[in-house]
Amino acid sequence: MTRDDRDEFLKVLHAHAQTVEICDACAATTRDLALEIQRGGLPKRDDLRRTVEEAEKVLADLVAVRDELRRLLIEFS
Repeated sequence: MTRDDRDEFLKVLHAHAQTVEICDACAATTRDLALEIQRGGLPKRDDLRRTVEEAEKVLADLVAVRDELRRLLIEFS
């Protein structure tokens, strides 16, 4: 494996690690919101707004990760 190949591989591994962290945060937020509603409460409007804003950032990050994975799959296939 060349140095460039290794660098690209590490880049993908870091992207996967970041994606796992993002998924963990999303699952925790979803769980917390569901528990709040289950208890009969409603999340505050500002909390929901921040959640939506963060979700939009996550979705944008995932598009970039998905595009990079596609590129590498094409390159190494």
